[in-house]
Amino acid sequence: MEQEQLEEIFLFFSYKGEDEKAAHKAFDKLYKEYSKFLQGFIRKQLIEMGISDEQVLDSTLNNTFFNIYQKPPLEFKPKLGKSADDSFKAYLSVIAKREILSLYKEYYKSNSVVEIEGDEMAFEDAEIDENIAIHLNTKIMEAALNTLSERDREILKMLYNYHEEGKNTPSPILDLICKIYGTTKPNIRQIKKRSEATIIAYFTKFSPLKAIKNVR
Repeated sequence: MEQEQLEEIFLFFSYKGEDEKAAHKAFDKLYKEYSKFLQGFIRKQLIEMGISDEQVLDSTLNNTFFNIYQKPPLEFKPKLGKSADDSFKAYLSVIAKREILSLYKEYYKSNSVVEIEGDEMAFEDAEIDENIAIHLNTKIMEAALNTLSERDREILKMLYNYHEEGKNTPSPILDLICKIYGTTKPNIRQIKKRSEATIIAYFTKFSPLKAIKNVR
């Protein structure tokens, strides 16, 4: 995209409270333009870290775009000697790396960060027993999610990406999900309830570990 196009999109984001429809349209445009690039970048980073978890990839991708939607870089300028398009891709990459780090710590809590410098990330070795338990839980969750339809699975992932304990899903997120999947908020709630019940049943049947707490 050219600088003027990016500036216009960021401006729509900044006025999302006044014109939510225009902000959603701008979001769709930005996502379609850069999601393929960002997905490839994130996948490469995860492979280098030894992670092949599609859930982490999807969460990182969604969180990166949502961060920009929530806090648009209104003062974004191309780097010297680079196009606006290349500069924005570099900007996306930085945000994505931060999200990868955050999700890595969430999914693999036995690891801790020892250094973040430029484009480098390093981690201390994990406790083996705890890491095995986390890995097993993650694999069971992947299998449970795969029992859902693709549409229900993606909706549930988006809901949990922006879940905060004790709070309802933010209205802008529900609106975005409804727009993307062509459905309604009541139907989203039914999909969430049905999907959570399926996952609990799967854990109860196949997992030697306790089912995820507070899934409801």
